Amino acid sequence: MAAGTLILVPIILTIAALLFVETTPVSSTLRRRVSALKLNHGHMELVEEETCSNRTLRMTCRSLKAVLIVLEAAYKPNDSNLCGEVESRGSEEIKTIRRIQMIRNLFSDYESRPDRVDLKLSINRRCSGLQHCRFNAFSDHPEAEFWSPGNVRLKYACIPEAAIMKYCNRMLPVIGGEEGFLKSPGYPLFYTGGSTCGWTFKSLPGQRISLTFHDLDIRSPEQDGSCVDVIRIRENRVTLFESCGSAVGLEVLSESNVVTLDLIASGKIYPSRGFLLQYKAVGCPHVQPPNGSYAVNETGDAKTFLCKLGTVFPDTNTRTRLIQCKNGIWSENRQKISSQRCVVTASEIERNAGTRRSAALSSLAEESGTGGNGGLFPVSGVVVRSHDALDSMSSTAEPGNAAMVKNGNYVVDFVLPTALIALLFIGNAIIVWVIFQYRKRKQPAIEGEEMALRQNSEELPHV
Repeated sequence: MAAGTLILVPIILTIAALLFVETTPVSSTLRRRVSALKLNHGHMELVEEETCSNRTLRMTCRSLKAVLIVLEAAYKPNDSNLCGEVESRGSEEIKTIRRIQMIRNLFSDYESRPDRVDLKLSINRRCSGLQHCRFNAFSDHPEAEFWSPGNVRLKYACIPEAAIMKYCNRMLPVIGGEEGFLKSPGYPLFYTGGSTCGWTFKSLPGQRISLTFHDLDIRSPEQDGSCVDVIRIRENRVTLFESCGSAVGLEVLSESNVVTLDLIASGKIYPSRGFLLQYKAVGCPHVQPPNGSYAVNETGDAKTFLCKLGTVFPDTNTRTRLIQCKNGIWSENRQKISSQRCVVTASEIERNAGTRRSAALSSLAEESGTGGNGGLFPVSGVVVRSHDALDSMSSTAEPGNAAMVKNGNYVVDFVLPTALIALLFIGNAIIVWVIFQYRKRKQPAIEGEEMALRQNSEELPHV
């Protein structure tokens, strides 16, 4: 009897435990993380939550001048660690839902079941563009009626209204490292038409532009597939994107740094949300190599500059310079990079100076006819060493200094003496010519005096 009692006690405790677990609701938990990101006009609040699909999602912006943007929303049927039976749904209803789900799983391929179901379109339809919103998957998402409890991951942002552009026909500069937001006039209640409403996005040369539609909802296409109202993105007169209807998370990436976006609507007001998008620059702007260098190993995220042989960057004393691109900004300032200049190293200066000295010595040795004297050559009977003969030459002289020395010796040794001798000959000739002219002028007067003396001597009586 005692042995039978000992056997029955564990069985009774196990059955009681199962009944307790079946009828006792387990409270669900909530994971939440809040962070902030600085914008040009205030701060953007980022909220990440993960909870059970049975719970009502409550999205709230702490600032009264901010709007909701849904970034991510997904139901994960294979992950239900945060779920429990909630009091709002009776136990019988939950059991019925589970039975239906089990039957559906039996007649469907388990491997084809999705790991996640996107809820972003449904949440956008109800909450995007508002300041506060509640969302219940079982009532606001048609397909969730027979879902088994599973985790829901939600990520949304609260954007200050001052940071969102809402006026048409504007030029929007896209700056690297910064993000901008744009919504159509009237979003999220309606969008306007009757005239083209357009925007031009422009970044620095070398960058690309990314446009991400977090929410797009305009008039649906007609039965033949044609669009009455349309969103159109063009680049260099080429259409990159053209669509109507609803979409979420759609990204358009340009190839250049200028794109245009147009909202073309026929009616003046249409009761759809319009669109809300985020724009940013992708990649870093083009950078010219510093003076005396060239680019090697160039990729989208990094660029290496290499100085020419014998030169280095003065601030690092190395030939190579690596810059990296992160969030649209180079690791070094573009103006600083462009102002850099490769300079000659001290060893290269000394090597060039030695080369110029050797060239000058060779020229002098050839002129004196003592080319193979081991670095010694006679000058006016004195033996001078080659390095002593050129100590007065600057180590930073130009490569043409050896030729200048040779030309200087040629002038001193040949041209100057020849010119002096020529001047002496010319001077002597001038002096002889002057003397000859002087004598020529004096000769007629002397002859007249001699004739007069002769006549007087004839007139005198002879004794």
